[in-house]
Amino acid sequence: MPILRFTVPGEVDVWPTVERVLLGGYTGRREQDVAVHVAEMQKLGVTSPSSLPVFYEALPCLLTQGKSVYVVGEDTLPEVEFVLFGFEGRQYVTVGNDQFDLAIEKHSPAKSKGLCQKVVATAAWALDEITDHWDHLHLELCSRGTILQASSVDCILKPAQLLDKARWDCRFDAQAGMLFSGTVPNLSAIDACTRDFTIKLQDRFLDREIRCDFDVVDVTSR
Repeated sequence: MPILRFTVPGEVDVWPTVERVLLGGYTGRREQDVAVHVAEMQKLGVTSPSSLPVFYEALPCLLTQGKSVYVVGEDTLPEVEFVLFGFEGRQYVTVGNDQFDLAIEKHSPAKSKGLCQKVVATAAWALDEITDHWDHLHLELCSRGTILQASSVDCILKPAQLLDKARWDCRFDAQAGMLFSGTVPNLSAIDACTRDFTIKLQDRFLDREIRCDFDVVDVTSR
């Protein structure tokens, strides 16, 4: 299992035990939110599953808090997501990137998830401190000043809904796992050749953010 450490404002650092990783997909809160993502994936040549939302298993060893995300091949794309995890009976949220292999995604989304590391930030917020203003949170993916994805989290199922769905569908234990939320709409086309990215989870109610900068490294080109 990976050793992850998160700083939390006003608290001691937390060291969650991550025995399982679930990656949410098509987790829009409303039908139109789901339809937007279905259309985006169809443009990329990816057919959506017949039953939505979905949760894909990923190997915990793929998690990283490093500055580089290692992938196999050049045809990979990032997706910014909020990430839920538990520690000592409490829930936390951070920001992460669900990098995926587009070529493999067209044939097997589950396999595509296993070819790329999943980076998460080194800071987190206690979920119970932001529940009352949750929809003020904002996700963003950018590269060299160009915003590629951006949206309020109100287009994604709320944390309690996601956790309940994952528990019901996958027997997910929120205290021993990490749950990626599913992503937000694209604003600009993402070039697979782009290698440096920034992801952010912004709390506009409390004027703060969690940020993570990373490079994508293709191990086959080294």
